[in-house]
Amino acid sequence: MAKLDFFSFGDKRKSHPLDDVKSVTEWYAKTLRESAAGSHDQITTLLSQFNQDIDSPTVSTLEAIIELDRLGHIPHQQLCAQYLSSKLLPAIESQRRAQILSYGRQLVAAFQRFMSFDPEGEEAPQIRLLLPLVIGKMLFYLTENALWHYYRHASLDEVMWSNVNQLFRYAEEQAIDAVPLQLFPGEASTTIHDLYLAFLMTSLLNSGNLTSRQIHLAYQLALMLSNRMTLSRDLSGESSFIVNIQHAAPPSRAHNVPQLQGIRVWSTTELVDQINAWLAVYDGGSTPQALRERFSRGVDPGLLRFLVREWAVKPFRFERAERVPVVSKQLEVGRTLSGVHRLVREYEEFLAQGDRQESQPVSVEAVAEIRIYGFLTGRRREKSVAQDEVVKIATGTELQLWDIENRSDSGLGVSLRAAGAEWLSLGALLATREAGQLAWNLSIVRRIKRDDQERIYLGLQLLSSRPVAAYTKAENGRNADPTLPAGMVWNQGEIALFASAMKGGVKCNTLLIPLFSYAHGKKLQMFAKNKGFLVSLGRVLEKGADWCQVEIELVRQL
Repeated sequence: MAKLDFFSFGDKRKSHPLDDVKSVTEWYAKTLRESAAGSHDQITTLLSQFNQDIDSPTVSTLEAIIELDRLGHIPHQQLCAQYLSSKLLPAIESQRRAQILSYGRQLVAAFQRFMSFDPEGEEAPQIRLLLPLVIGKMLFYLTENALWHYYRHASLDEVMWSNVNQLFRYAEEQAIDAVPLQLFPGEASTTIHDLYLAFLMTSLLNSGNLTSRQIHLAYQLALMLSNRMTLSRDLSGESSFIVNIQHAAPPSRAHNVPQLQGIRVWSTTELVDQINAWLAVYDGGSTPQALRERFSRGVDPGLLRFLVREWAVKPFRFERAERVPVVSKQLEVGRTLSGVHRLVREYEEFLAQGDRQESQPVSVEAVAEIRIYGFLTGRRREKSVAQDEVVKIATGTELQLWDIENRSDSGLGVSLRAAGAEWLSLGALLATREAGQLAWNLSIVRRIKRDDQERIYLGLQLLSSRPVAAYTKAENGRNADPTLPAGMVWNQGEIALFASAMKGGVKCNTLLIPLFSYAHGKKLQMFAKNKGFLVSLGRVLEKGADWCQVEIELVRQL
């Protein structure tokens, strides 16, 4: 006999997590218990399923999505912070970035479904009350998407600019752009107007000179100071920047244009005054209280001075080295401190070998090898080397061929294929030489731009020409830590590069060493070209992710 189910005679409709706030709260609590770290992806999946639903959503569903966004906000921000604070392998980095962007895209799409509500409908008054928050959240996640483009030094396409500008235009038309709103509990109140301005101000920094963390901090500062600027329809001599909210284009410097209906202008006078006030505090030896309370680390005078220049009331005039176009020339490139050290060392060994052989003639084939590899390898150059191809030399060091686009007194502008260039970052140390030359130079990546999907454009600054391979030991002569990777050790010491540099028009001696080895005033035994010296480490002149260039003072010769 079948068991009677007294609960089966009610509503047959299966409840959905997004039916209302209570349902979504229960669903998230269960998901958190069962999936823990996977709850972030579960939210994305739930929203994706909702966005494929053709039924018209109710205001109860909108309230549920707002609550879901609140519940997932802290885990999502933690995921973003982990990405920004740690160096990930390219495959993991790509996966994590896709995870973060998918979350925001699904939330924007979910909120978008409520923008076309029936103005005469029964729920229209309730949706109108929530509309400022809905648009504010959409702007928040569109901005996050833009930031992740900027972190990779990529530009935004017309679709993104069309979406953002249209969203603000709609808020203006509904007269809700200045309505106070709180995106998430515990956060300061803001407005659609301020969120849009912070987006515009950050987009002005996409020159390729800032790291992902600096861009993130700059956006936080723009959001913090956005209430010191006001969008206006009247172009005047006081206007700093201009944007047309009817066009799919970014803002630019204010200039003489027809008084079109869609233009909005704003002045950065008050914003720049505040940043200069903070710089005055820094110059006095203190940290501004407002920045100390808001940011635990990262904001420094260097970043603030950069922002003052980029966000200046009027264009900042400064001398720039003249760039001379270059045609049909390539640059050979080696990377990482250990790889650069090996290339410099092999070149010196080749020179020493030549000295030992005195004036023994060198074959044409050998000269061709030298031009590619910097030393004799016993192998012959292929008849042609494909553009941007990675050349593996006998020792395992990798060389890349990049196209030289222009040159200036301070360095080179180059381009390369984007595929396989995930390792590139600002501050990367490179060994560089024009194809056909023998000696290596030291260069640093100063600027990165991804203007399309195929190629990357770099600005390289010359750090030093003709560096010398060296190694260091402790002041008492103790050898390098035996647990160090083999590439970081040479002659039982830590690898280093001795290089002269010009700072403020004065030539100084410097040493490039692993970052973990640096301490100001630390004394090291340095050996280069069969000579030994006791040196003292001075201030850091340049620094990358795992290396630094420091001034050195000679204590005595060993």
